[in-house]
Amino acid sequence: MNGKYKLIQFATAATVLAMLVVFVYFTAKVITFSFFITGFTLVYFLVVSLIAYSYRFFESEIMPDCDVVIPAYNEGSHVYDTVKSVIASDYDPEKLHVIVVDDGSTDDTRKWIEKAVAEFPRQVRAIYKVRNAGKKHALSDAFRSSEAEIIITVDSDSIIEKDAIRHVVKPFTEKKIGAVAGNIRVNNISDGFIPQMMDTVLVFCYEFARSSQSRFGTVLCAAGAFSAYRREAVMPVLGRWLNQKFLGSYTSIGEDRALTSLLLRSDWNVVFQSTAVAYTNMPSKYTKVCQMMLRWMRGDIRENIQMFSYVFRKVNPLDLKVTCLQLHYIAYVLAITAPVFCLPLSMFYMISHFSESIMLGGYVLVISMIWSVIPAMIYARRYSVLRSLFAFAYGIFSLVCLSWIPLYSVLTVGNDKWMTRGRR
Repeated sequence: MNGKYKLIQFATAATVLAMLVVFVYFTAKVITFSFFITGFTLVYFLVVSLIAYSYRFFESEIMPDCDVVIPAYNEGSHVYDTVKSVIASDYDPEKLHVIVVDDGSTDDTRKWIEKAVAEFPRQVRAIYKVRNAGKKHALSDAFRSSEAEIIITVDSDSIIEKDAIRHVVKPFTEKKIGAVAGNIRVNNISDGFIPQMMDTVLVFCYEFARSSQSRFGTVLCAAGAFSAYRREAVMPVLGRWLNQKFLGSYTSIGEDRALTSLLLRSDWNVVFQSTAVAYTNMPSKYTKVCQMMLRWMRGDIRENIQMFSYVFRKVNPLDLKVTCLQLHYIAYVLAITAPVFCLPLSMFYMISHFSESIMLGGYVLVISMIWSVIPAMIYARRYSVLRSLFAFAYGIFSLVCLSWIPLYSVLTVGNDKWMTRGRR
């Protein structure tokens, strides 16, 4: 990990200079609010770069009893592949067991689960639900049936690396750690340009943002695709998590962010383990990507509201954990609220100042490209220079095709539909 983020620091400095030059016209003539957003974002990237540079993965060797929970709904053969990847782990088989939950699937998912149970009877057991009750209920049933010290969640369309289980449990040598977020990559890169773009996004989110959050135990979301939980931490909040409501209705989306929030609010640390790698499938079609983004963003909006009182329960710049949590929280909120304000105001300005629309569009495009430098350099440093160019493609794609999502998510925040795979 030494020297890993040196290029990022230089890129961030260059970004600051470029932004100050390019953004001055846009901020002066279009949106006064963007002065604050731009200033905060520049400071945020500089600070996060420095903190991420100091990130170190956990190296202590431990091997506690683990139950891997795999919730499945209409996954077909994917769930069998997921189970096989877990069983193939280089972890003591006597201490590793799998609980697969069929959440009322209507396809042949149960057949593939039964095949896995028959093939690995000593390590795999199944829970079959009569009707679909949602991912949160499926996970809760498995959590309650587990007696292992560590409970690991793996999505039924994910594949984990051979040493992923061994690495994801290492941080639990520290007693204050309640959950560990694994490192998520895209499995189906060959399915088109959207999965390839999303891989650069995930690498940025984990290698940059979560590395920084992890430094002080404040990772805001331990993704359901691959994360580990200390039983002692998760069981006391299980009831609150399962019965969580928003606008008077029970919630089902954003279950991983919600559980992480409850652990943080219970004063547990949540960290990131970069060496624990899993690969998950991403949508390859535009409509499915939009549905996934809407679900994620609606969940984030809800949890941002729930977390507000906890995040700002005290203000002490000398308390680095609290300050880091507040910094990332504000960044999360601005990432949603800024487009909500900027998009309609920019459209209004472009209509009322039509002659300047092309110039304004050019400025926005240049800014998008500048911000894409950092994720591109992270990806190039860690994986592939050629594929890092998809970070720039995503910058354009998100600007042109996804900029409406924050505003629509705010307007429809009460929508609790899973959308990408039936009810869930």
